[in-house]
Amino acid sequence: MEKIELYDVVIVGGGPAGLAVGSELSYNHKVLLADKGEAGKTSRSWFVPLDVVDEKVMPYTYSGVTRFMTQTFGGADVSWKTELFDRYPYINEKTLLPHWREVMKNNGAEVLDQCAYVDSVVNDGIVTVETTRGSFRTRLLIDASGYDSPIIKKYAINRDHDYWWSVFGSIGEHPDGLNGMAVGDYMMWQTFEDTNADVSASMASGRPVFEYEILNENTSFSFAFYLRKERVSREVMEKEYMTIIREEPTTANFHDLKIKELKYGWYPSGALSQQLAEDNVVFIGDAACWTTPCGWGMTFILRNYREFSRQMSKLLVAGQLDKKSLLSVPHYKTHEKYEVLLNTIVTHFLSNAPAPMLDKFINLFNSVPKILCEKIFTLTITREEVHVMLKAMLAQFELMELVRILPKEDYLLVLDEVKYFAEDAVVDKMHEVFGFFHKTKAEPSGMNNGFDFS
Repeated sequence: MEKIELYDVVIVGGGPAGLAVGSELSYNHKVLLADKGEAGKTSRSWFVPLDVVDEKVMPYTYSGVTRFMTQTFGGADVSWKTELFDRYPYINEKTLLPHWREVMKNNGAEVLDQCAYVDSVVNDGIVTVETTRGSFRTRLLIDASGYDSPIIKKYAINRDHDYWWSVFGSIGEHPDGLNGMAVGDYMMWQTFEDTNADVSASMASGRPVFEYEILNENTSFSFAFYLRKERVSREVMEKEYMTIIREEPTTANFHDLKIKELKYGWYPSGALSQQLAEDNVVFIGDAACWTTPCGWGMTFILRNYREFSRQMSKLLVAGQLDKKSLLSVPHYKTHEKYEVLLNTIVTHFLSNAPAPMLDKFINLFNSVPKILCEKIFTLTITREEVHVMLKAMLAQFELMELVRILPKEDYLLVLDEVKYFAEDAVVDKMHEVFGFFHKTKAEPSGMNNGFDFS
């Protein structure tokens, strides 16, 4: 019987996570990447913080966001020129992803299109991966297959704590010009009359938010997004988006938009740990909740893919590919765990708060430095700045008011993690409000939460 070739790494999924990590690992290891469609093709677009764009990625970016804006029907109105960076560059997805693919091929890796994952079996440290184009043997299987990962389903990994950004929009041209909009504008939160029709409704059940980015003198990327515990179907999103850009009185600048390319996707968020692994299997990208609100998963990837790949390479050389060893490698480089925790709590708040509370939250940035908004969503906020935000929040909201909007399953998350950024008095008060009086348990030994590259 013919012996099946052994790879060091098989990557399932040819999106940005799979291609980025594959482009690094293929320098020193035998790599195969399989994609059910065409590796390097995507229906998504991104802008990212400037500090995640190094000299290798910079040629595949252009222009960028230079002004943030909000406009809600309830009257929340905040706008400012970007402060954390001069600009937030747009990623040219049509050149960056094919570049990573070409790097892999130049390094000798194999890239297979129209090659869908079917099943996998681990036996004596070797993974046999069944695909629609045959079987492949590998020492390490990397799942980069995305939000609807069949490998996540195979291992019955619980994603109940994930929230989902469901996004649908388009790249389009404005035949009559921008009509007051400017290149670099990012409308980050626009709502409409019926958003507030039911004051108790939230993003978890109500209408989506509208956003747009002005890419150049006559082109925009506009989209509607939902933030819920469940994914919203493409059909529902497309219908809502078309209504918004064609019929809403306050989107007149988009009524004659000439749609050039549809953009859509589903992004997991709101889970604290971005780290998942099994023996000889590790999860990355959307399959592992590699995401942040700014740039969604692309920010996470650009900030971490080289260091993550270096750590995986060390384990490959050492032959340490068991679950415990794979989990010992952090996936996210950050100096403080509370940064990601704060992002988690804000995600839950944005989803569950009714429109009037969201308006109050947005207007907070008229009373605190606006740069704090950028720092929250780029995971660069300091402990002292968190205290500034907490004091501003508690001046606008009663603590019980904030607690009531959180689903009960979030209580333990908040109590378990709030100690990382809150003062003792706040922690004690939250224990009292929630009705819990015992200190939280320590984390299991031999594992980490996916943070802090050494």
